[in-house]
Amino acid sequence: MTFDDTNRLLRNRVSAQQARERKKVYVNELESSAVELEEKNSNLEEQISTLINENTMLRKILMNTRAKVDDN
Repeated sequence: MTFDDTNRLLRNRVSAQQARERKKVYVNELESSAVELEEKNSNLEEQISTLINENTMLRKILMNTRAKVDDN
């Protein structure tokens, strides 16, 4: 094996290691982003549920108020 072959092999190993590190960082960022998005989604679902309940309550109040106005 010549010096150039050894040097190329070493550069390839370093390059491969750097690629593995970049991939590891990328995957970690994706996993972190996924966790954040799942939390945000959960919060939004909770907010939707609260707003649906509030909307239902307000519709009942409106119906009761209309019924009272119609009676008068």
